[in-house]
Amino acid sequence: MRVRHGFLAAATCATLAVAAPTQARPARSAWSWDDALAACAVTAGTTARLAVRLPTHLDDVAAELQVRRRDAARQVDDVIARVFPTRPSTLDLAPLIASPVPGVESSGFGWRRDPIHRREKFHRGTDYRADRGTPVYAAGAGIVGFTGRQGGYGNVIYIDHGGGLVTRYAHLKKIEVKAGTALGAATRIGQVGTTGRTTGPHLHFEVRLDGRAVDPVLALRVAALEQVDPAAAQEAARALAPEVQDTSVDRHDPPRAARSRKRVAGQRPERTGAPARSRALW
Repeated sequence: MRVRHGFLAAATCATLAVAAPTQARPARSAWSWDDALAACAVTAGTTARLAVRLPTHLDDVAAELQVRRRDAARQVDDVIARVFPTRPSTLDLAPLIASPVPGVESSGFGWRRDPIHRREKFHRGTDYRADRGTPVYAAGAGIVGFTGRQGGYGNVIYIDHGGGLVTRYAHLKKIEVKAGTALGAATRIGQVGTTGRTTGPHLHFEVRLDGRAVDPVLALRVAALEQVDPAAAQEAARALAPEVQDTSVDRHDPPRAARSRKRVAGQRPERTGAPARSRALW
């Protein structure tokens, strides 16, 4: 039986290495046999189950293998970092290859004036204005980690892309996937809504690295660069460092202090007692 299982594992790995779609493969210059073997080593305990699912769920299997492989690679990096603490850390955002919703960005990442409580508050994602019912798509291949109602998020979905990379999709009208589901990039996962703490229909999209929120727009830009120019991507990723991200200001609706600092000489000052206008969605 062990010999048969060995042949089954080898056949499954070979099929995945050849047939896995580009968007679901590991973000490297090429999909190699080393990648396939590493993925199979991580998922050896589920080889038989994956082989059964293979004919009808190839994209799902490839996405699951990619997540497991990224997690394994991250564990190796953590070990190396403990041995060589001065070794520069690297970010891998390559799974993020799709826009979550074809909407208009209405509010950005960083400090801004809370449109509900009228005070400064840090916005940990990017809001995309769109009509109720507009489809929402996974930004990259991954495994659905959580779905359900959660405080100000309303209906929300978490997707684990492996290696400490997680995306969140909030205020949904409808959730169309289940926790534990493996899915490919650009897979439809829900619909734009107004659940939770909002002032209008929109998608609140977050990108988190090891639990720390980073600018989603910048993260998507770095991910795109990783596909064509890794050196430029690492340089751009410097802006994702905690000390930089923690001082970010929402360019769409900055808090009053930031507005006053940016005021141009001779510009009309803000009127005292003027009615506040909510331009950002929350």
